[in-house]
Amino acid sequence: MTERPGHSLQRRLLFSMAAGFAVLLILISILLWTYARTAANRTHDLLLAGAALSILERVSVGSDGATVDMPYSALEILSLNPVDRVQYRVFVPGKAEITGSEDLPFPANGELSADPAFYDSDYRGAAFRFVLQGRRLNAPTGAEWVAVQVGQTVEERAAQQWSFFLSGLIGLGALSLIGLGFVWVAIRTSLSPLRQIAGDLRLRAPNDLSPVNGAPPREIRGLFDAINGFITRLDQSRRLTETFIADVAHQTRTSLSALQGHLALANDAEEFDAMRARVEKADSQADRTVRLTNQLLANAMVIHRSDQASMHPVALKPLVRDTLAESLKDSRMRQIALSLEDEGIAPGRDVIHGDALSIREALRNLIENAVRHGPADNTVTITLDEAGDNLRLSVDDAGPGIAEEDMAQATERFTSLSDRTKGSGLGLSIVKAVAEGHDAEMRLSRSTLGGLNVTMVFKRIAAALLLVVGLGLGASEGQAQTLRVYSATDTPAMQPLIEAFLATAPGTEVEYVEFQTIGLYQKIRDSDPDAMPDVVISSAMDLQVDLVNRGLAQRVSLPVDASPPGWATWRSELFGFTFEPAALVYDRRAISDADLPANHRDLASFVRTNEAALQGRIGSYDLRQSGVGYLYASQGSLQGPQAQRLIEVLGRAGLKVYCCTSQMVEAAAKGELAFAVNTIGSYASSLVQDIPHLGLHFFEDYNLVMTRTAFVPQGARNPELAARFVTFLLSDRGQRAIAEKTPLIPIRPSGPAQTEIERLIEENRGTFLPIKLTPALLTFLDDLKRQDFLSGWDTSLGRLP
Repeated sequence: MTERPGHSLQRRLLFSMAAGFAVLLILISILLWTYARTAANRTHDLLLAGAALSILERVSVGSDGATVDMPYSALEILSLNPVDRVQYRVFVPGKAEITGSEDLPFPANGELSADPAFYDSDYRGAAFRFVLQGRRLNAPTGAEWVAVQVGQTVEERAAQQWSFFLSGLIGLGALSLIGLGFVWVAIRTSLSPLRQIAGDLRLRAPNDLSPVNGAPPREIRGLFDAINGFITRLDQSRRLTETFIADVAHQTRTSLSALQGHLALANDAEEFDAMRARVEKADSQADRTVRLTNQLLANAMVIHRSDQASMHPVALKPLVRDTLAESLKDSRMRQIALSLEDEGIAPGRDVIHGDALSIREALRNLIENAVRHGPADNTVTITLDEAGDNLRLSVDDAGPGIAEEDMAQATERFTSLSDRTKGSGLGLSIVKAVAEGHDAEMRLSRSTLGGLNVTMVFKRIAAALLLVVGLGLGASEGQAQTLRVYSATDTPAMQPLIEAFLATAPGTEVEYVEFQTIGLYQKIRDSDPDAMPDVVISSAMDLQVDLVNRGLAQRVSLPVDASPPGWATWRSELFGFTFEPAALVYDRRAISDADLPANHRDLASFVRTNEAALQGRIGSYDLRQSGVGYLYASQGSLQGPQAQRLIEVLGRAGLKVYCCTSQMVEAAAKGELAFAVNTIGSYASSLVQDIPHLGLHFFEDYNLVMTRTAFVPQGARNPELAARFVTFLLSDRGQRAIAEKTPLIPIRPSGPAQTEIERLIEENRGTFLPIKLTPALLTFLDDLKRQDFLSGWDTSLGRLP
């Protein structure tokens, strides 16, 4: 009789579900999706329209034509959307470009109007939503249109659309319950064969490992065959275990019976010498029994620890030396010449992925075998050397060795090739199990000392730190685990942090290339995608935001416990990991602590009052050369009219400009400067701590705080390793390393203040004003805005721009 094919479980489930869900969910989903898209567009279009209108209000026409003073509020409005990148353009249609990105797409059939026009378009590989709005202005040549385009990527808009859509679907829970009823009926009907199999297995005796019989449906035939295959393998494993237990029982029973026999004969002996001889034989048998028991336990331990969960990076050199030191404590080693040769291996090149306990047990067995089977004055040499990408651990002895034809048999359990020194026969089998568990090669051969040579060949991993300062030195080709970091942070400050990361990432090298902030920005902006580093680090937050806004970064998912504060992250692509307040460094010989200005207004008054004495003795950043200096100065200008007055007062006092904090501190230490403003607090603190006549000061009204930021570029060769590094920077371990091993200040303090600057920050808490990572930082990078700001700066300093 022909066997009927099993019914289709998949068809039954699909038909049952389709009847309940198909019509209702399709219709309702279409309606919800349309509503969600309309609502999301309406919300975000208001931000675009507000930014465009804000820019149009600052457009004016002069003798040289139309110009615009880019308002900070325009991009601040767009920053209410914390995710999307922004682009803008201000131009006179058909005549001139005023500022912004000249290549923004124009609507195909759009006409310029005073009313905002919204449209979608792709720009540089990303989807954007744009607004186009114009304004007629009276120019010397007559009335003309000035147009503004503002665009945002649509990531947050799409996310909000999905949020609206899913929220609506949740409201359909009542209808879903009806559908779930259909699914429940279908599952109960269709899965009955599985319940039959489960019942069959549940009623079996523990020792019943026979295959499951039956004719399952086609959809679960693979599961059915897999269960039977598993039962077959389990039965084979049980038979092997029973065989091993029987072997162990036989060996232990034989050894204990021999021990009991010797003791019985000793008990029956009538003469002392005969009894003593029997006791000595019993003692020798007891030693063999203890050795057998120990090796049985060792064999079980090695097999148990052969899984990958027990494997960790292990340095062989100290492990071998420690094992030898333990072996030398044995009284049997007094006449043995035991030596180690491992001098040819450089530090850090002896690391393997393995289990230290198993390797130590294997080496201990090899040494014990050599001692047991060799002469009383045996020579045992242990060699650890390199062989390409591998490490070889060899043990040579001067004993009798093993005949070539017996070497294959020597690694079998309970096999002893010598009647004179007959043992448990487990020593080499344990070594073989350790080698197999480490995916290593085990070799037996004739030793140059005349006895046996046992060699285990392990695969090596390496941990090293490669620091490269300067340009033109690339990473070595083919090193997949090389992390390339481009950074505007001093190498000595970052080196301890990199070393702390490498301690968590064996097999990794770091190539660290140091730049100035503007040079780094230009390098990343102009590089081809295939020439990008893996991580970019800079203190110039605005330049970093610009690079990310150009679409040059990729997203990194950080764990919750490694997330920075909200002001120090943008788009899950740019992350701040340090806390860098702007500080005033002063010479106590020129300014006493009592005369220190309490706030920025008092600072302007202090300089004005003492202008003659301070002439040429005040320092700050050269804004044309320093990205962080420009960031501090431009953000300071937003703090009120007194900021501009302070710049003018400093200019009249002959302000000197420098490239970096270290030069300003050095000039103050020599007495060339009375004080320097807007120095990077962490650097300044580490530099002044050994100079008694220099001090650090914060103001009572506000102190700007920037953060050193990091991102993983698009095109990074090792994005996963780069993400691990960024995560490490913000992890508890990385933040502790910043606090304890570098002059930098962690963004998430984890304990009481320990350094002078941490104490000052704690005393002035509430006065620190973090600079937020938002598109608003792009305002002062606008070409016209930057030119105007630097022109005003140059005028205040009394020099031609």
